[in-house]
Amino acid sequence: MKPLFVSMLLAGMATLWLSSPALARPQDPGVNARQHHQQQRIGQGVRSGELTRNETRRLEREQRHIRQEERSYKSDGTLTRAERADLHHDQNRASRHIYLEKHDGQQSQGWHNSAIRDPGVNARQQNQRDRIRGGLQDGSLTRYETRDLRAEQKAIRAEERNYKSDGVLTRTERQDLQQDLNAASQHIYQERHDADRRF
Repeated sequence: MKPLFVSMLLAGMATLWLSSPALARPQDPGVNARQHHQQQRIGQGVRSGELTRNETRRLEREQRHIRQEERSYKSDGTLTRAERADLHHDQNRASRHIYLEKHDGQQSQGWHNSAIRDPGVNARQQNQRDRIRGGLQDGSLTRYETRDLRAEQKAIRAEERNYKSDGVLTRTERQDLQQDLNAASQHIYQERHDADRRF
């Protein structure tokens, strides 16, 4: 009877000893789920062009720091309430940084997007080209007026390309483009409604 008891005791101790590494790595689904969610938000920002290359690097560096801190905290086999609170604090700060970087008006060009998309500017440019074409077709624009208006449109496109060449379209640059488009719109209206006619 004694050998059976000793062998059962040894088997129980071996089972406990073998399962201890799993117990030594505390799981915190809240921390892990937030890390996963933040990585998804960064990835979405890259795909949409809301994050520039430098912004993405900074955010990824912050995420890496949080993961290293988490590993350090869990290395002794326990995750204390204070350590968990510190991780949540760091994740709150990282979440704010992701939001601010995605909504700061800077956009990526080239490395994930072939061009910076600015629907407001692009739609207005298309509208103005259509108005010039319409004026040429209905005779309200002369050939010379059309040439001058198209040259103005070309200058605005060149300015836009220049602004976007560094991968960032700042708020000031966007405002400048909008002002140029406002002036171009007035010029189209004035030329189409003056006394000059093509026929």
